[in-house]
Amino acid sequence: MKVTREETILKSLAGLARLVFVCGAMLAAVSTGSLCAGLTDFSFREKPCPEVRFMSGKTIYDELLVGDKWVGRYWATDGYIRSQSGHFGHPQSQNVGGTEEAFELEIDGMLLSSGWKWVSAAEATKTDRGSRHFIVELRNTLRPVKVKMHTLLDGTPVIVRWLEITNSGDKPAAMDTVSPWSGQMWVVPGYQELLPKGVNNVFTLGYFTSSYWGWEGWFDWMPLRSVTTRIDGFRGAGADAPFFIVRNEAVGQYFFGHLAWSANYHMEFRCEQDPGVADQVTAVHHKAEPRLSFKIGPSASAPQRIISPGETIETPKVHLGHMEGDLDSVVQAMHEHLRRSVVPPDPPGRSLLVEYDNVGYSAYYLRDHPDNIFKDIDLAADLGAEVYIMDSWWWDVTGDWVPSPGKLPKGLEVVSDYVHKKGMLFGLYMEAERAAGDSKVGKAHPEWLLSSAILDLTKPEAAAWMESEACRLIDEYKVDLFRLDFNPFYTNDHVRTPRDGFLENNYWRYYRALYDTFDRIRAKYPKVIFQQCSQGGARNDLGMAGRFQETYLTDGLHTPRVFRDLCGQMMAFPPEALVVAFGCPTPYDYRGHLDTHLRATFTLSRPFFMQVGPSQEELGAERRERFVHYINLYKKFIRPVLPKSKVYCHAPVSATTGIASGGWFAVEYASPDRKKGWATIIRLGESDSDTYVLKPKGLNPGKKYKVTFDGQGTQAVVDGLTLMQSGLPVHLQAIMSSELLLFEAE
Repeated sequence: MKVTREETILKSLAGLARLVFVCGAMLAAVSTGSLCAGLTDFSFREKPCPEVRFMSGKTIYDELLVGDKWVGRYWATDGYIRSQSGHFGHPQSQNVGGTEEAFELEIDGMLLSSGWKWVSAAEATKTDRGSRHFIVELRNTLRPVKVKMHTLLDGTPVIVRWLEITNSGDKPAAMDTVSPWSGQMWVVPGYQELLPKGVNNVFTLGYFTSSYWGWEGWFDWMPLRSVTTRIDGFRGAGADAPFFIVRNEAVGQYFFGHLAWSANYHMEFRCEQDPGVADQVTAVHHKAEPRLSFKIGPSASAPQRIISPGETIETPKVHLGHMEGDLDSVVQAMHEHLRRSVVPPDPPGRSLLVEYDNVGYSAYYLRDHPDNIFKDIDLAADLGAEVYIMDSWWWDVTGDWVPSPGKLPKGLEVVSDYVHKKGMLFGLYMEAERAAGDSKVGKAHPEWLLSSAILDLTKPEAAAWMESEACRLIDEYKVDLFRLDFNPFYTNDHVRTPRDGFLENNYWRYYRALYDTFDRIRAKYPKVIFQQCSQGGARNDLGMAGRFQETYLTDGLHTPRVFRDLCGQMMAFPPEALVVAFGCPTPYDYRGHLDTHLRATFTLSRPFFMQVGPSQEELGAERRERFVHYINLYKKFIRPVLPKSKVYCHAPVSATTGIASGGWFAVEYASPDRKKGWATIIRLGESDSDTYVLKPKGLNPGKKYKVTFDGQGTQAVVDGLTLMQSGLPVHLQAIMSSELLLFEAE
């Protein structure tokens, strides 16, 4: 076909405009100080077949309608658009790419893998955090169902997807299984030449391996073989989060993702790898090319949700990233995505404050010595705390949210006023979702109570009462930090309620009501800091963690295991979103090594400490000096960097080792400009050597750094290249001894 000169000029101008747009977007991302934000783009066409393509940074994801199936066509990490039959693929092409459904939906016992027809595609209004929002709508010819696929792009390698499902029929529809996102991740031709020597599996999965309370964050790796590997969260309010990282050993790429859901879930990975391992028929059919497919979504006994005629429901969101590089880059990309688009920002002027918790006094000593609360407040203020939190059991009956006359004879308002008088913010604990049967609300509305004294939030009037009580406490006691807890332990498959002739599982409606409640409360009180803990780790998922500025960990944990837990949690969450109670008082805890305890408290996450001593007088000058030293170090050195820091997990979790490997904990933090950083190193157990050699990753090899050894009180000036190549030897002989290294570019 002859191409005219005018057409050539127009194409060149279009290409130039595209280049200018891309460069402008990249410069804009740099100017905002973002770690990895980049271009966001969306393209679609209806002919020759409906097809859409999303671009976020260098990550590309392409979907299309093949016949009557909506499938994922391909993923890319390099920003390169794969073209077939021109700009988009063609339904008759033999190289169309993925042929697996991009979502899974079962209605009335029928898996709707086919029967889909195109309706529309359009860009919606940007989110309040600036993400671009796109909606693709399909309808099904087998069942009267419409689906809108919502996609958010924020410029990071992480894309957000959820479904909006509408019953367009005239009868109730029973939704059984749903996976908001599924499909093919990789096909790896010629993998034999690509695999590193000694590596036999192409794909490796990392995930939280324990669903038991007190072991949250237990992150480990496993090879994916030629079978379907299914990871189930089945304890309801358990202790594991629906998060995964999958590494392609042959091409150096990763998929990684969260499901924003607080109850049971499934993550499924279907691997077809090698003719020597895989089924021979499958291997021959696919020419022995290793393939990996996935699906992820909420789980419960069917049906999960009854959808009334004309009703629309939303699935939980899936946050799915795809990129090339190393594990550190993957972790940092997820951290940046959560910072930019998910975790609510702190209220202005109230960011990353030093928190003091009175758990010991509120639960025990107040019964016999109620006036000691004021001594405790004086002690917290003297040390430099900025928030004083009134912890559990300031009441007598759960559900009657009034101060205990025996523990607080002067009431709670005087405590709040005294905290504010001492220059601190006042925090208050509430287990809002539960009410005992002998409480006033329990006696008045026994029909609101489920087992374990859980309020049935599927009943709108029960949810409204819970919301009104939380708001009342915030108003009445001038609350600056609101802590939500939930302690029924495992809720397993929850309860089921008769609805429209079906027996519906309660989880879907329960968590929708809970999420909506705290979305409204947080919007009503923009100056309040919101913290969720839930048994200290039972709901560490984006369904809850995405609605609270702070997520509390570690009830039931003890040292040194808490450090392994934190290292695992930082695979999934940025450190400034986490509150860790190092030395949380349990029968199994021992703290020892005061400096190790304080280094961990004030250098690894949001600072949170408790049970310092009975009073200022009994604390002791030497012990007080150590607290003041680390609190000041946090305020001056750590806090300015922490909310934008790049995190490098050296041990125990790395790209090849899991949570229980080795006897060391070593985590490094660095500012994005590489001018400042620190590393906390702790001896956790037995090791082949008493010396750990830290090779910093977040420094600039072209700069010189003043290195401070906090434990020794000494300093040295070393160039970045030497530090990164040769490392710093840290000698720690005793278990639970530690060192803190501070890096400042000269």
